[in-house]
Amino acid sequence: MRVVIVHDWLLGMRGGERVLESLLALFPKAEICTLFYDPKGISSTINSRPIHASGLSSLPAVGFYYRTLLPFMPGIISNLELPAEADLVISTSHCVAHGVRVPPGIPHLVYCFSPMRYLYDQQGAYSRGGSSVSTRLLRAIAARLEAWDARAARRCTRYWAISDFVADRISRVYGRDARVIHPPVRTDFFTPVRTGGKGSGEGDPGSADNLNRNPAAALDAPWLVVSALTGYKRVDLAVAAANTLGLELIVVGRGPNERELHRLAGRTVRFVGWVDDAKLRELYRSCRGLIFPGEEDFGIVPLEAMACGKPVLALRAGGLCETLSEGICGEFFEASNEKSLVAALKKFDPEAYDPTEIRRHAESFGEDRFLDEFAVNLVQDFEFT
Repeated sequence: MRVVIVHDWLLGMRGGERVLESLLALFPKAEICTLFYDPKGISSTINSRPIHASGLSSLPAVGFYYRTLLPFMPGIISNLELPAEADLVISTSHCVAHGVRVPPGIPHLVYCFSPMRYLYDQQGAYSRGGSSVSTRLLRAIAARLEAWDARAARRCTRYWAISDFVADRISRVYGRDARVIHPPVRTDFFTPVRTGGKGSGEGDPGSADNLNRNPAAALDAPWLVVSALTGYKRVDLAVAAANTLGLELIVVGRGPNERELHRLAGRTVRFVGWVDDAKLRELYRSCRGLIFPGEEDFGIVPLEAMACGKPVLALRAGGLCETLSEGICGEFFEASNEKSLVAALKKFDPEAYDPTEIRRHAESFGEDRFLDEFAVNLVQDFEFT
């Protein structure tokens, strides 16, 4: 098939870019269109494909301020020229990618990470910690952006969503039904430490049996947060709770709230920035458990931790309600405040969870399952063979 994939921007490897990597395995000749592209931040798998970036991408150091260009993004994406004839256009969209104009007769599938969160039901959360200039700008253009977004949604052929949570948002915001296909988790890479035999090597998943359990070591292990350091992620709750309880906490990630979080952190909290995949796997494997304090549309990070056999303590909200099996893989705390998280941490015992069962649950979200579901539903929805 001749496939073109439209992705909002390619500036770093986060959940959306991991989904794109998986789709490239399904469509080995696909070309990619995007607003912004920095090859230094992108994997070799994506960089190996033809990538067509908009004129905005040539602006100096645009990766530092691309969010402020939001008022221009609808116009640019609407006029983005697709590279060639295509049998199918797929938009992997959380912002404006779904607004690309597709030639008549060509089906346009939107694999939707979310309608623009900062435009609809999470505008307040996104403003937390942001600059007053960006907040005022968003308010000034919100009505015009919503009108464009609604028109763009009506032009698309099909919507698929990453979770029931997002499908419900698509229904409320766009009035469109959406098939749910959970995104892929790299369970072949994110694996537990094993006691030996097959599966004990680096990156070899082996089976979900004979996982290493060392309660004494786990009691001394740190808690872990892996997140972009932005307001709506609520990393501040985890930092505040660690301060209150004197817990060792490692924070992986960078973002606009980094300086503020450093000021908030006590002596038991350590920031390590973004790390490569091998180091991240090591941190998952050696942590006591993962704290996931924000509302997410799906949440790949908790499933990566689960794939390493580690339990998760998460806010009861968003996509985590679909992916965290309570009592098997971890627990929820009920309210988005420090008091609720502190109370949950006091009761949470990571040693009560069986890493074999945690790992087995995560395996059901693996990449093979995603690719199979995607291919089968392409046939069903578009009659491709």
